[in-house]
Amino acid sequence: MINENIHIRKARPGDIDAVFYIKQEQFSNPWKKQLFYDELDHDIAFFYVAEDTASKEIIGYIIFWIIRETLELHDIAVIEKYKKKGAGSRLLEFMLETARTRQVEEMFLEVRQSNTAAIAFYEKYHFKKIDMRKDYYTGPVEDAAVYALFLK
Repeated sequence: MINENIHIRKARPGDIDAVFYIKQEQFSNPWKKQLFYDELDHDIAFFYVAEDTASKEIIGYIIFWIIRETLELHDIAVIEKYKKKGAGSRLLEFMLETARTRQVEEMFLEVRQSNTAAIAFYEKYHFKKIDMRKDYYTGPVEDAAVYALFLK
């Protein structure tokens, strides 16, 4: 397990190519690269990367927004060769700690209904399914399961 070799830090413009690669590797309908640059400048966006301290490789990232007492997880991904080695957990735990320090009361996310690995991951952190969004995803079209975690 490489968990102790993972450093979470704020994303920088020089990280976007690595983040874009991870997004393309992990998702069937990835964002355009410009959207990642836009997240760097958004006042409510929290855009962080997981870096392997030994290789200095960007191995994952997370993007979430905090609006008053609500957090919305927009994106989280880990490069394939680093999955199941603690990077995703470190990123999500970083998000949860940020939420606590900023007095967030509720967190929301959407996930493809067929993504059982991601659903199990979120449920491990006590997120609960609260709704469905029909045909939310494209490429392929699929419903989204809406999950929430209430801190208060």
